Amino acid sequence: MKKYGVRAVLMFSVLFFLAGPSQAAQVVDRIVAVVNGEIITLQELQQQIRLAVGQTPDPVTAEKIAPKVLDAMIDNVVLRQEAQRLNIEVSDSEVENEIRQFKARRSLSDEDFERSLRLQGLTPEQFKERSREDIVKHKILGFMVRRKVVVTQEEIDAYMERNRSELTTERMVSLQMVVLADRQDADTVSKSLRGGEIGIDEAVQRHSVGPKVDNGVMTDVRWRELDEPWREGLRDLGVGEVSEPFLIQDRWVIVKLLDRREGERQESAAVAEEVREAIMRPKLEERFEEYMTGLRNKAIIQKKL
Repeated sequence: MKKYGVRAVLMFSVLFFLAGPSQAAQVVDRIVAVVNGEIITLQELQQQIRLAVGQTPDPVTAEKIAPKVLDAMIDNVVLRQEAQRLNIEVSDSEVENEIRQFKARRSLSDEDFERSLRLQGLTPEQFKERSREDIVKHKILGFMVRRKVVVTQEEIDAYMERNRSELTTERMVSLQMVVLADRQDADTVSKSLRGGEIGIDEAVQRHSVGPKVDNGVMTDVRWRELDEPWREGLRDLGVGEVSEPFLIQDRWVIVKLLDRREGERQESAAVAEEVREAIMRPKLEERFEEYMTGLRNKAIIQKKL
């Protein structure tokens, strides 16, 4: 253990005093969770909360979502520790390749890709980290899960029959969205919108924690850029109507449909790949969640929030 002279101790005390409350808080940071001996600090949690809502939230919102954000952080630590145990690594080149394939599978230009990220409430850096986590998930699944996830031709045929009109033509929609961190707030805003108490522009500016560029308006969004929760929220809306709140990436979204039109027909090969991916994704997520539940149960987790 190092020994410090009186002068050094006094100098540290002076610096600590001069730093003021905010910098002092950085020196003494509270622990909010311990996962198999690895700590998560309050400062780290606050940073993730800001990322989750896209900005610095008000204290009430931050308090509401903190437990859910902390649970996600704990899962990430557990997952990373498991990857280390299995000697699973993901290089930057693998991440870049995954992003290129993501864009190629959906025939997305750079502009389309950026718009897709906005729909998910993600920055390019956040998407990159999520891609890295996805690769780790797939590697762990491939390493640990013996029974492969299979998509049968019967499942593909049934899916195409149910969604034929949406799959064979390139539907385009324009929409305006309000993004909220809490279900209760989303219900309140939705009720006010439907009752005509506020307009969608005002709702975006006053309440949205999502993108406020162009008042949350996104034009000419391709239907196949949208994940299933978006499609469910928009499918039965008429132009000018407002959706019920629905969940996207742990945030609640309310959408007003501004325009809908049919575009060009899609190539059958592209449709088949899109269908296979749509069926495969929830199967993988279900299998992975089962695996994560086992990891959580085995982990030593202490929450101190």
